[in-house]
Amino acid sequence: MKKPITKLFLALAFMSASFTLITSCAEDGLNGIDGVNGQDGQNGQDGKDGEDGKDFTPTPDLFSNKSTLSPLVKINANYTDLKAYSLISSTDVLSNGFRLLGSQDGAGFLKDGDEYILVVNAEDDYAVSRIRFDEFMNPLEGDWLLNAGVADFARQCSATMWEKDIHGGDKDIFLSASESISYDVKAIDPWVESPTPTADFGLDALGEFSWENAVPLPKNTYAGKTVIIGGDDDSSGSEGQVTMYVSENGDADLENGKIYVLRFKQVSDGAKGVKSVDASTVYNEGSLDFGATYDVEFVEIENGASMTKNEMETACTNVFASQFMRVEDVDYQKGSDASARNVFIAVTGRGPGRGTYNDWGTVYKLELDDTNPLEGKLTQIISGNTDTNNKDGNLAELQSPDNICVTENYVYVQEDPNSFSRNHAAQIYQTDLSGNNANVVLELKIESNLSPTGSSNFSGEFGALIDVSDKIGQADTFILALQPHYWQSEDFRSTNLPHNQGGQIVLLQGLPR
Repeated sequence: MKKPITKLFLALAFMSASFTLITSCAEDGLNGIDGVNGQDGQNGQDGKDGEDGKDFTPTPDLFSNKSTLSPLVKINANYTDLKAYSLISSTDVLSNGFRLLGSQDGAGFLKDGDEYILVVNAEDDYAVSRIRFDEFMNPLEGDWLLNAGVADFARQCSATMWEKDIHGGDKDIFLSASESISYDVKAIDPWVESPTPTADFGLDALGEFSWENAVPLPKNTYAGKTVIIGGDDDSSGSEGQVTMYVSENGDADLENGKIYVLRFKQVSDGAKGVKSVDASTVYNEGSLDFGATYDVEFVEIENGASMTKNEMETACTNVFASQFMRVEDVDYQKGSDASARNVFIAVTGRGPGRGTYNDWGTVYKLELDDTNPLEGKLTQIISGNTDTNNKDGNLAELQSPDNICVTENYVYVQEDPNSFSRNHAAQIYQTDLSGNNANVVLELKIESNLSPTGSSNFSGEFGALIDVSDKIGQADTFILALQPHYWQSEDFRSTNLPHNQGGQIVLLQGLPR
């Protein structure tokens, strides 16, 4: 679907937090009324080069700020080739009245001829928006594919775009994960011409968990199968699970598969060695040593699709599923079908002094078997628990890893330090695929002028980081969603978008893949 649309040119101004209406072909400059000094714009005849009252038309340039608000990120000085550009912020209103609101989290990106579509969760508004961009990534218009008026409203957290060319089937699907209040994965058509934002989009076959993300593996990773790996962001009952949905009925069956959860086959022997698990025993990630590799399996939750969230908790305990302290995002290594069997999992932890086995957060590498997705090996490759819990971590700065992005060569870990922190703003780290050589890439910028109280306290996190290089045709290009929780305004509230937080989408140029 490609709708005919009048392209929009944005007026650019840095660091403006005011309400800005962005339109094209405005009235200013006609008859010289609003020309420079009012002298040279008479009858619109003398506005050559935009200097004398004619509407400003930016030079077509992919890498430039499109929003009236500068990027809310601060790049580490060591990344000299990395640049950030703001695409759209809550200060901007597009030609059809659309405004980006509600703290942007999970996202997916599609190419549509010479234009692009970004679908992105608004976590705090229980909503999903869709934004159309022109060939130079100028935002044109937007709409809402889901809003808080839906019966099963929920915090829509991370998300994955199921792309038919990559994942299989005959259509693209935006998989939006419901973390709390309601507990399903919503399957939304990113191409729908007339959105129905209060419709039922739930994928019952995947089961009810505190979904953070549901990530389909590429169609040829396990030919003839549909395999989706998910994160259960839970700290109660059976706590967080690593979930798997598997169907043997082709590469795009979202209705008739089975639900599985991860269970350790081996744990630490307490002396840096490995031992087999005891039968009928529930283990948690505190039973694993940092850097050691353990055999794991996925065990079926029979009739899981028909269970409530509470019933699922009991069922996970009954099969002795292994527990993690709030599983957040999941991603797989890019580059080949074989690489995609390397799955990376961010576990956010619960903070110090809570009496848990994971205070500051961990990241795991799950190497799935070549032919059987229900078998694999698990290694903790990043841990912030350097001075708590097992005290064997490798990244002392780490605080609450949340979103994760994995490329051919790197792991990017994004923080959410809102529940607990190490007294720095949310950061994004780059490591190699083994969790080594960690470096801070950038951090969330705190702009006190956007806070209603003028506060400069650390508040905010990152949403999706997605590689768009191949679609845009520019290497090392990513889109980053921002959740600056300190940015609040009553102007951001409406009936079906009930929260008061702003957000921003940023284009990154020069981030290594």
